[in-house]
Amino acid sequence: MVGKDIPAQVFHSIQVKVLATFLLILLPVYVLGAVIFHWTYLQMHQQIIRSQMALLNLYAETIDDEISRIRLLEYNCINDDDLVYLANAYPILDTFERSQYLLRAQHRLQVMKNSSMCIGNVVLHLPTVGKSIDTRNVEPLAESWNRQPEALPCAPSSGLTPTKSGELQMSIQYPLTPREGSTPPLVMWLTLSNAQIQRLLQGMDHTQETGLVLTSPDSCFVLEKTDNASFLNPELLTVSQQLPSTEEVTVEGKHFQKTVVALEESDLVLISFSSTEHLFGFRHTYLFLLVLFGVVSVLAMCLFAFSVRHLVHKPIRTLVDAFRCMKGNNFDVRIHQKRNDEFAYLYQSFNGMMDHLQKLIEQVYDQRLLTQRAELKQLQSQINPHFLYNGFYNIYRMAKKDSNDDIAEFSQLLSEYYQYITRNAADTVTMEQEIRHAMTYLKIQQIRFSNRLSVEIGPTPSEFGFLMVPRLILQPILENAFEHGMKNVLEPKLFIRFEARLGEWNVCIEDNGTEFSPEELSELQQKLDSTDTQMETTALINIHRRLRYHFGPESGLRLSRTPAGSLQVQLHIVKEE
Repeated sequence: MVGKDIPAQVFHSIQVKVLATFLLILLPVYVLGAVIFHWTYLQMHQQIIRSQMALLNLYAETIDDEISRIRLLEYNCINDDDLVYLANAYPILDTFERSQYLLRAQHRLQVMKNSSMCIGNVVLHLPTVGKSIDTRNVEPLAESWNRQPEALPCAPSSGLTPTKSGELQMSIQYPLTPREGSTPPLVMWLTLSNAQIQRLLQGMDHTQETGLVLTSPDSCFVLEKTDNASFLNPELLTVSQQLPSTEEVTVEGKHFQKTVVALEESDLVLISFSSTEHLFGFRHTYLFLLVLFGVVSVLAMCLFAFSVRHLVHKPIRTLVDAFRCMKGNNFDVRIHQKRNDEFAYLYQSFNGMMDHLQKLIEQVYDQRLLTQRAELKQLQSQINPHFLYNGFYNIYRMAKKDSNDDIAEFSQLLSEYYQYITRNAADTVTMEQEIRHAMTYLKIQQIRFSNRLSVEIGPTPSEFGFLMVPRLILQPILENAFEHGMKNVLEPKLFIRFEARLGEWNVCIEDNGTEFSPEELSELQQKLDSTDTQMETTALINIHRRLRYHFGPESGLRLSRTPAGSLQVQLHIVKEE
């Protein structure tokens, strides 16, 4: 059973990557939702404002149409032939004719008043006659004139005159442009009914949250349809020069949408106030839905994270921990968990792999160890008898010549040589010791060849001093050069070079033989590359395999043929720092 979780790099964790992927998928959806919400809100906001503007324009057009119709009635009435005749011919008419014309004039005014519900009262003054006619009476001009509502000094130029009583008056005279200094024979005063104008505005809901005000730009006339007196604040009734217009205003801490349109037939403006909460209350619903979507998304991500950790991350961590234990050379690790999913199959496969791997490691390790030792012993046994025979023969020859000094030197060299190859305490030595042994071997061969052997040795880099290598990897290469490369050479030569780079060591050994053919190189290379452990093992093959066993597959012997026909052997070692 694997113990506690081994800490891992957080940002390389598959759980973090899965959650980041989920977040990257979810984030555009959430952003898209926010964009759609904002776009929808703007569209609905503009649509509602346009609807408010259209509704207010409808009310304004209704009032404009009514004012236009009243003006037309007023114009037709003041230009009536009977009224004009009455005003001009009154002095020459008899009493009966005067009575008839006055009654017809009164009837004409009644018809005019009944033609529009917005007409409150209509009075026709005849200054030249001294009479005033309304829909009910005919009376002297002075009394009627004095009862006329006093007009305010801010009368607009459209003919609509606000009065101090809060009503609107319309006046017309005949002729429309009298001569200067003359008194017009006919003057008509018409009063609009505020109550009837308010009835035209009944289509809008009137509560504390809404209001409709008909006013002049300078607020001389104000007709409201609202239950909220705060809307009559002069500052709120101030209008801009650009009409129609809409803006958001604050009244007693509440926000209202103020919309203003102008009446074309008068200098009046129609102002509506609508609570933004009432108009745009849907935005709170949209915002709530957006927040709810975000909360649900976060909860979904948390649930997803928990599920990923429980279903994927923890099982994977368990498996990774097991592999790390195996990497730490703990081949007894096993995973024991009760699962019925795909990870159960992985765990079973891992346990089976570990069982099989442990058996293979034991078999291969034992086999390779025995093989290496056997090959080393075999190589030593191959070297010793033949070389021992040659050594004694050389001593015999020197004794025959009474060369005592040579015998002493040669005996010392043989002693060092056999002491090195027969020492079995360790299978690895330093490269410095291996080079020293190779030099001892070359000195013995130089004595054997009566100093006909020429050896060129390059400088030895300091990096070779403490490199641990298997024993007997240089001397057998030199011996192979003597036995095969320079067998038929009268003046044998050897070239030895040492190279050291970062993490790499090379020893290049080349003879001056001429009989090494490309076919022999190809055959020897195939033997080096072969993995058949049953084939005959030569010195070069033995060294090549031992180097690969010890340092890895990148190390070993590299063979090449020089243009002169000699063999060049490069001992290549690659070692990780």
